[in-house]
Amino acid sequence: MFDYHIHTSFSDDARSTLDEVLATAMKKGLDGIAVTDHFDPFYYDDEYPWVLDLPAYEAALAGAERTCAGKLSFAKGIEIGLIEGEGLAVCEETLSGFPFDFVIASVHHTARAPIHTPEFLRGRTQQEIVEEYFTALLTCIRQYKNYDVLGHLNVIDRYMDSYAPAGLYMDTVREILLQAIGDGKGIELNVSTFRYGMADHGTPTPAILALYRELGGEIVTIGSDAHEARYVGAFIKEGEDILRAHGFRYVTTYRNRAPSFHSL
Repeated sequence: MFDYHIHTSFSDDARSTLDEVLATAMKKGLDGIAVTDHFDPFYYDDEYPWVLDLPAYEAALAGAERTCAGKLSFAKGIEIGLIEGEGLAVCEETLSGFPFDFVIASVHHTARAPIHTPEFLRGRTQQEIVEEYFTALLTCIRQYKNYDVLGHLNVIDRYMDSYAPAGLYMDTVREILLQAIGDGKGIELNVSTFRYGMADHGTPTPAILALYRELGGEIVTIGSDAHEARYVGAFIKEGEDILRAHGFRYVTTYRNRAPSFHSL
């Protein structure tokens, strides 16, 4: 089992130390993990500014890689928050300074506001909300290529009263998936929805997963999106079952930004 989306106390919204995460992964017998703490330039939120101490984080990742040698496959990862404009250049500069193994690209905020806040959600229809979210993602990945997988594609559903009907966004999602596939990128199956009790499937939805497979997509990682050590590895087996049910044959891991494929 590989858990390829984990946060440590280097992320403002996570609690457990990197050492606690490593110990838990080994105790649970995982085959490999990627630690992917948040880097979100221009994130405007007083509660979670998401300012990553890059020198300390990079040093900790390098140390963890040495600690795990021969015990646990460890990928030095990061989750970048894409935002149109100057933020893309900041992400590029950040990634150029350290040999990360794996990069998740997500949208946590648009030029308007963080997507979980009242400033983004209040007084707007579902169509307006999802249209802005998915359009922002598509705009970014048409310009920005320095990533490996797209994180939790329909995460916007987490912040609305109910899941948006697929008809509101599937045309744009098709463009996103075609762009990612054409660029040799993959997607993440984020299984945190099970932990939150949101749904009996992961993120993205079954409809998006089916479309990705139909379009020829094969690169998929599975991530718990753990923000506490106790959730490391949670629901990864359920994620594997979902991929099998959709006809995927492999789960993907990364080393030196190159994918490896493991039979399901």
